[in-house]
Amino acid sequence: MTTNVLEQLRQDTADAHQQIENNAYARSMMDKSMTLPGYVSYLKLFYGFLKPLEQQAVQSGLPEQLGFDMTIRGKAALLEQDLLHLGLTREQLQQLPLCTQLPDISTPARMIGCFYVIEGSTLGGQIITKQLMKFLPVEPGAGISYFNGYGQDTREQWMGFRQMVLEAGASEQDSQEIVHSARETFGLLDQWLSA
Repeated sequence: MTTNVLEQLRQDTADAHQQIENNAYARSMMDKSMTLPGYVSYLKLFYGFLKPLEQQAVQSGLPEQLGFDMTIRGKAALLEQDLLHLGLTREQLQQLPLCTQLPDISTPARMIGCFYVIEGSTLGGQIITKQLMKFLPVEPGAGISYFNGYGQDTREQWMGFRQMVLEAGASEQDSQEIVHSARETFGLLDQWLSA
């Protein structure tokens, strides 16, 4: 029996996933050396990547077609909430640099592959939330909404997304496209966070 698309994604993105976890920001979160200004900088970078990516997705109409509800699954609004809570003004938010080298999400399979990376990060976000609350003045709803993501509904939301991936990757071609898109997204996100 052939490997299902989720297994393939796990295998083929493991190195790219590790690369993201090894960046200086991620390391400083885990060893508790991250400062509040450092945390704000990290959120600004995520915002700069996710804001234009989510706008592009919405404009394509694909999320609607796939049953991927951006009002629930969109992360840029959570980042805005965190950044405003942590002292940024709306004007400063609008002036943040936005990434222009975004993944190609022109087909349903490509979009699913891209959002596999974003949705998958909500699982790790639960660990990060607990870690950051130990040494930074943040809590769910007050500076850590992005990493807390779906909160208690994280597992349920992830299971729903996994089902979407399985359905979208039913054919070999779509499956390959999903994996390619996930790898591309990891690479471009790493490049943006490291720039």
